[in-house]
Amino acid sequence: MAQRPAHTAQRTYRESARDGLLVLELDAHGYLVSGGLQIEPEVMAWTAEQLAERIMRLYKLALMRCRCDERRAMNERGADYPPDPVWPSQSDIDVWRARHIDF
Repeated sequence: MAQRPAHTAQRTYRESARDGLLVLELDAHGYLVSGGLQIEPEVMAWTAEQLAERIMRLYKLALMRCRCDERRAMNERGADYPPDPVWPSQSDIDVWRARHIDF
């Protein structure tokens, strides 16, 4: 009987501010990975509201990528789900990124 490997690499989804001052990384289930939030000292010039909003934008973008990959995998197994707000396409992600990641 074949044994499962003790450690299997799992895909992660990393998004960052354009200047790299804020970085967020999620696992394939949409959870923040250990050490997955990096905030550089220059970010302290932002207001708390700006920081919170930007973290949420990066989180949404990473989660969209995660769900796009999950939809793609389900479709490869025969599900045939079309893109929608929960299961976005790559073009949906690109449009959202261009519109909301302006920092």
